[in-house]
Amino acid sequence: MVIKKTIYSKAPTRIDLAGGTVDLWPLYLFLNKPVTLNLGIDLFAEARIEEKASAGTGEVLLRSEDQNLEMKVPWNALDAFINEDSIQAPPALELHFRLLRYFLQKRAELGNKELGFDLVLSTRARSPAGAGLGGSSALAVAIVGALASWVYGEIDPIRDGEKLVEIVKDIETTVIHVPAGVQDYYGAMFGGLQSLKWRAGSHQRGWLPEKIVKGLEERLLLFYSGKSRNSGINNWALFKAFIDNQGDVREKFQKITDATRRLETALLAGNWEAAGQGIAEEWAIRRTLANGITSPEIDRAFAAAAKIASVSGKICGAGGGGCFFILVPSADPAIKNRIRKAIEADGIRALPFQASLTGLEVRTRGA
Repeated sequence: MVIKKTIYSKAPTRIDLAGGTVDLWPLYLFLNKPVTLNLGIDLFAEARIEEKASAGTGEVLLRSEDQNLEMKVPWNALDAFINEDSIQAPPALELHFRLLRYFLQKRAELGNKELGFDLVLSTRARSPAGAGLGGSSALAVAIVGALASWVYGEIDPIRDGEKLVEIVKDIETTVIHVPAGVQDYYGAMFGGLQSLKWRAGSHQRGWLPEKIVKGLEERLLLFYSGKSRNSGINNWALFKAFIDNQGDVREKFQKITDATRRLETALLAGNWEAAGQGIAEEWAIRRTLANGITSPEIDRAFAAAAKIASVSGKICGAGGGGCFFILVPSADPAIKNRIRKAIEADGIRALPFQASLTGLEVRTRGA
């Protein structure tokens, strides 16, 4: 079939340097000056929409390339699902399906109800599944970018990003069935090294200077433990403990917030030793929040790195597996290489990356 229009979008994943979990509403409302620091990286999530001429009444094909899964539905059956939830999408395609349904409704509200064409929505994720790099959120942002462009025409992530983040957050929450934090969406939507300050009524988002990003690239090592994790489950347990005011959970989150602020101060001052101390303090508290935050494999990796040099690190995301990073304050390539080899010798994979200074990107070809 002749392709009438192609829309391609991509969004970065992120390394959360410090201050994760406090982005969950309403946790940050109970903390003093809560902040999250994250760095967009080039393990992109990608989405592509192809609108094609149809020989019949038209159909939609949803495809996850990395999951090797697809679902094909006639438009008339999909239209019924909008009102009745009568068709169940496979779990790996539920996010695709729900986001498509949302934007079909918006398209119809604009008076455009014609569906006499074929539509392919395909995605690909470059980060490992369950890596703790915000991959599912980056995928959702990429899909939303493509679908929003399909319905509304050209979009500007800087101008429209905050509104799109709200859409992504609400739709993904219905997929994961637990409250969703928002730092991952900001990382995917805007990229760069962001300081995200969570406040009542509004949030303050800002980029730290590019020279700091370059410094982090020279000092960070990223690894995948080989064990995936479920951030929704881990965050839900911590969420409940915080809301129920169990033990000293709230005090620990305030200490995490304080350590994150010290990390930001150190980064802005270019003090890499102090930055390492801030990360180490954050991780020392975070690992005590619940059983299973860390793992024996990750603990061995940190111990192996500490035998080589004075370094710091933490797990990415909610913990329980996935990725972790190590900061080498000296940026010495020889030391970094020794650490990399020592950790890889235990069967853990290093993930090469570069910082992504930009967030969501969308390109359109055709009418």
